[in-house]
Amino acid sequence: MNILTRLLLIASLIFSFSLVSGNAQTTVKSIRDQGVAFYKAGRYEEAKILFEEILRRNPRDPYAKSYHAKCQMAIKNNLGRNDLEGELAKIIIPQLSFSEAPIGDVLDFLATKTEQLSQGKTVVNFIYKGTSEQRENTKITLTVRNVPVTEAIRYVGQLSRTHFSFEEHAVVGDPNYVPPKESAEEKAAKAANKANPFFESPVKDAASSIFD
Repeated sequence: MNILTRLLLIASLIFSFSLVSGNAQTTVKSIRDQGVAFYKAGRYEEAKILFEEILRRNPRDPYAKSYHAKCQMAIKNNLGRNDLEGELAKIIIPQLSFSEAPIGDVLDFLATKTEQLSQGKTVVNFIYKGTSEQRENTKITLTVRNVPVTEAIRYVGQLSRTHFSFEEHAVVGDPNYVPPKESAEEKAAKAANKANPFFESPVKDAASSIFD
């Protein structure tokens, strides 16, 4: 991953953290949780960068060391995002602006906009596993510019507490998603981190340190 790509990635991460926290501060836990989310979504390069930042601060962090090794192995084996996610990541939406829009309408818009911007080459189907009431009553307020379709989907997921996954022929959104239970290794690593906490830092500091 070249420097420009890394810079764009970190800028995107800073924005996504601000959507959730509402301020410029984030804890190591926030970075770790985002790294795990990226890993489970098959976004190994992005996850690896975040775990590298944690290890820069605390080289002994067992949780970060474990996931960093997993990311390296996945990258080495050429695992990662499927074709649909890769195609959606290449499509940039110039502007999105929603105010209290039902999530169903937002997903319909993203599907239409994707097909339009790709000139019909990429058609995405959204499968929403929530109830009709959830589809209508889950509201989205979001304004962003020049964002990949994949990031737009991620923002919608964060704002609506909906888990999105990229399947072979569709993007599946589940507002009732229950994450898998942690392994014994993950639980042990978290316990070790709680016993030896380290400082909080602004995301912008975390981003800049990657280029040190």
